[in-house]
Amino acid sequence: MDKKNLTEEISYLVEEKKLAQVEQTTEQTFLSESAKAAEKCPIRSEKSLLTLITGGAAAGKTTFAKKVKEHLEQVQKKVLILSLDWYYSYSPLLFQSRNPVLHQIFLWKELNQDLETLLSGGSIYLPIYDDSEERRFTRSTILVESTPVIILEGVLALFDEEVRKKSDLKIYLEVKEEVRLERRLERYKKGLAEGKFQKPIEYEIDRFYKGVPKKNQETYVEPTKQYSDLIIDNDNCEGNIEKVVEAINHQIEKINERAKQKLVRKTK
Repeated sequence: MDKKNLTEEISYLVEEKKLAQVEQTTEQTFLSESAKAAEKCPIRSEKSLLTLITGGAAAGKTTFAKKVKEHLEQVQKKVLILSLDWYYSYSPLLFQSRNPVLHQIFLWKELNQDLETLLSGGSIYLPIYDDSEERRFTRSTILVESTPVIILEGVLALFDEEVRKKSDLKIYLEVKEEVRLERRLERYKKGLAEGKFQKPIEYEIDRFYKGVPKKNQETYVEPTKQYSDLIIDNDNCEGNIEKVVEAINHQIEKINERAKQKLVRKTK
C-alpha cells in the first residue's frame, strides 16, 4: 500500500472510531436533554397531529411546509416544522469509506425518539443541520414545545416504518423532473456565487440526470409514494395548500372526536 492510500485508510479508520464514539454517547445525551426539557416545559395533554411531507430533490418540500404552517397559524393553530436534514450525520470522508445508501445517512432512532416526545406532549432541544466537513449530529440550545400540529418534511419522510406509524397524514409532492432540475440549478448557481461549489453547472445537470440524485429518486424516494394519503401536484403549489390544510383540519377533528369518546367512556 502506497503512502497516499495508507494515509486515506488511517483517515477512514479515525472517522469510523469517531462515529462509533458519537453513536455510543447519543442515547445518553438524548436522555439527559429530555430530562432537562421536561423540567423546563409543561407537558401538553392534547394529542398532536403528525403530518409527513416528502418528494424528490427540489420538489419544494420546505417551502410547501412553511406555507401550510402560515395558513394554519392564521386560524390560531400552532405548528412545529421538523426537517429530516437535521437528523443527517455523515461526513464526506465516511461517504467514501462506507459508501452508504441514502437511508443510512439519517439517525432514525433519534428522530423517532424526538417524535415520541413531541407527540406525547413533551419538549425537545432542536437538532442543528451541520453542513461542515465533520457533519456531526448536534443539538441547539433552542427548546421547543409540542404543538397541536407537527410537520416532518424531507426527502425520506415516508421511508421509515416507525415514523409512518406515528403519522396521521402523509403527503407526497409530485413535481416534473424538468421543474425540479430548474429549481436545483437555481440553488446550485447560488452556491457557485457563494463559493460553496467549484464544478461547472454542466456537472450538476449531468449528475441530476445520470448520477446519485437520479438513482436516489428512483430507488428510495418514488417507491414511498405508495404510503401517501395525498399526492399533490407541486409544479405550482397555488391551490394545493388549501387542500392540505383542509385535510389536516379534518384529521384534527377526528382526533378531537376520539378524545371526547374516550373521556365519555372514562366518566361512565
